[in-house]
Amino acid sequence: MLPTPQGASRSLAAVFTPIKSRGLVDEVCGRIEQAVETGLLTGGQRLPNETELAAALGVSAVTAREALSQLRTSGIIRTVRGRSGGSFIADDVFPSPERALDQLRELTRLQISDLGLHYQAIAAACAGVAARRSDATDMATLRSFIPPEEADPLRWRLALSEFLLEVAAIARSARLARELIRLQAELGALTLLPCADSGYRTGSAGLLAEVAAAVESHQPAAAEASVKALIVATTDWLLNEQSRRSIPPVPSS
Repeated sequence: MLPTPQGASRSLAAVFTPIKSRGLVDEVCGRIEQAVETGLLTGGQRLPNETELAAALGVSAVTAREALSQLRTSGIIRTVRGRSGGSFIADDVFPSPERALDQLRELTRLQISDLGLHYQAIAAACAGVAARRSDATDMATLRSFIPPEEADPLRWRLALSEFLLEVAAIARSARLARELIRLQAELGALTLLPCADSGYRTGSAGLLAEVAAAVESHQPAAAEASVKALIVATTDWLLNEQSRRSIPPVPSS
């Protein structure tokens, strides 16, 4: 099996599955950028080499080379020459509260709600299927993504993303996992904001434990309900924060 980037969980395998669409260079770049935006790929993390990347994504070496060049130009990756070199995610590429607040300003309440509903639907589908397909070996990995309540916001945000992607991995659906990655990337840095709230972290930890218990005991309806509650809690937090700060959305041009 082709190695994935150092330190990656198996849910990250969804990023490196064959591409079957037009605009291959842009699609390769989009996959990497989405993984960075969701926190699956972090600053300093090494990417597969050119040959491995091409094989994993089912594209030519030329396409992989052009995509890496484009990512390098946009500052997403840096390249180190030599025996221990390779392509690495740039050290300064990470979500920030300032970026998250900018994004909150750019979205209307309807856009936040609509994105939350889509996220609910996909995440709940993953949870329901996972509850039907899980086995004992899945559960330790899933529970490892439930962070301690005192963890910092960046760690919490990554853990939440990884938890839901691991649910998709248990469901054995790369397609659902990729859609989750896309939605998490669309949410972008927004989900960093509630993770700085201790009350949100406490409630989320309880919901994550409920999801894990339902998946382990093969209760699809309960798993779906707990995942939906988690996404609702996130969406409501963002809507309340927008109102609290009286942040008007930036008008579209």
